[in-house]
Amino acid sequence: MTRPADLPPRDNPDTASGAPGQPDHDVPVDSAPAGLSAARLRGRDGGDRVGGAGGLGFDPAKDSIYSDFSASVQDMLDALQNPVDGGERTRAQRWLRPFLVAWVVLHRSAGLVRLMLRRWIRHHPGLAGRTLETLLWPALFVYLAFVSNPANPFFINEGFPWPWLGPWLIALRYGVGHGAVASFGLLAAWSWLSPGTEFPRLYFLGGAIAMLIAGEFGSYWRLRVLRLQESLRFLNDKAERLTRRLYLVKLSHDELEYEMVDRPGTLREALIDLRSMMDRYTRSNPHDLSGLPGAQMMLDFVVTQCRVETAALYEVRMEPVLELVRVAAVGRIVDPSNDDPMVLRALETGHQVHLQDALLEKARRSSLIAATPLISTERQPFGLMVIGNMPFTALTAENLQTVAVLLESYADYLRLSVSAGELLKIWPDAPRGLAGEFGWLTRLRTDYGLESRCVVWRAEHARDTEILDGLMELHSRGETAWRWPLPGTGQRGSPCVIALVPFSDAAGVRIYKQRLFDGITQRFGELSPQELSAFDFPLGREQGFARLRWLVESKE
Repeated sequence: MTRPADLPPRDNPDTASGAPGQPDHDVPVDSAPAGLSAARLRGRDGGDRVGGAGGLGFDPAKDSIYSDFSASVQDMLDALQNPVDGGERTRAQRWLRPFLVAWVVLHRSAGLVRLMLRRWIRHHPGLAGRTLETLLWPALFVYLAFVSNPANPFFINEGFPWPWLGPWLIALRYGVGHGAVASFGLLAAWSWLSPGTEFPRLYFLGGAIAMLIAGEFGSYWRLRVLRLQESLRFLNDKAERLTRRLYLVKLSHDELEYEMVDRPGTLREALIDLRSMMDRYTRSNPHDLSGLPGAQMMLDFVVTQCRVETAALYEVRMEPVLELVRVAAVGRIVDPSNDDPMVLRALETGHQVHLQDALLEKARRSSLIAATPLISTERQPFGLMVIGNMPFTALTAENLQTVAVLLESYADYLRLSVSAGELLKIWPDAPRGLAGEFGWLTRLRTDYGLESRCVVWRAEHARDTEILDGLMELHSRGETAWRWPLPGTGQRGSPCVIALVPFSDAAGVRIYKQRLFDGITQRFGELSPQELSAFDFPLGREQGFARLRWLVESKE
């Protein structure tokens, strides 16, 4: 009878006392790594539990791939590895153990296949990958059908048409065009494998109809996903702008202004001056098509506001390799290398990196004080400002944050300029933010069908200025509003408020109008339609921006 594995070994006083006559085959503790020693200790503990050295012990609670059924099977395996009746249980263990191990292997393989399938579904290959899949998947299903049924590989008049799975999957994944190519491939395979037979019209007609349905279904959901992605991108951009505005309110507080008396002005005034400066530069240099227009002027402004001694502004080119092209500089500064840790960290994260950053503690030292990237609408860096030297008293977190805010405002101005495009030629005096967001929402309506509307509010009342100010305050749910005309600018047109309501149809705009009418009524009492009016029109039509200009500048 086999000795039970759970019985403790007999004590040997000679070996226990370390007598010289008995050799010790154990490796000393100090001669192996700590991890190996810990593994040996776990093996000894597991041996007492599972019945000997080398036994396998599984813990379903620590493995997420096990289900309740696999946990019960694990209990059976543990029971088999700890026999009570030596002879009978040992034979049962020898018979059942291969089946249980095979089941565990198959279960894990199925989990791996599911993971690979999910990643394949989420992956969107390029044109070459789509073409390769369009050709290979139908060929694979035709091959499997031929192997399983050589006499009738296309399963004509035999129930489910298995070879059509390839074109259907391709149509569901890539649309009707790729599905049609896969269907013609299936037709070519039939003409090659079944020459001289009568053409099965109903077989191919039914498969083609199912392919068209699957393709339309897949195209609809792909369009819906694209719409959600574009709307999320637009809302993320608005959230970033709102976050910056809240930060400006925080830094423009009177107490903070008192603490920063040595600065040439508040951050709010600096941003207003920066926007006015860029507007003047754009009007006087309309043909400046460089990646960073007004770069030297912008860098001089930041250096003056934040007391920087040496700095440089670079245009970032990511393809084919990382390249920094200097476009502006103040003071004597050495260009950083492309593998500078601070430069790489700033371009990877998309945020400002400075000497106080804990992420650079273990990296090699950088010769820079701070690096701030400029991020495009596609979340890709297109510019970088580096600071080489600044006074010790100016090296504060608030001052570096101010640098980041000013550069982000500059990048935001460039992003809106790209979105505005040709709209500023139609209305040169229009606010750049209005033109940029108008162009962006128009593109979303044209390309993805995301409907948005523009609303123009007018007040004909003795307190019209207060009413328009109240309308500006009520825009707090994702809408963006602009006051026209701005005081002291000489802009033409009667006083009004221009609002853009993104991702709203006619019903959504009615709710928006009613909310603002109710808010104005609570403040100023009941107003007649002549005293407060709102005119709206959808974005995406031809000459939409010219129509907005006519509405704003007309006296009617």
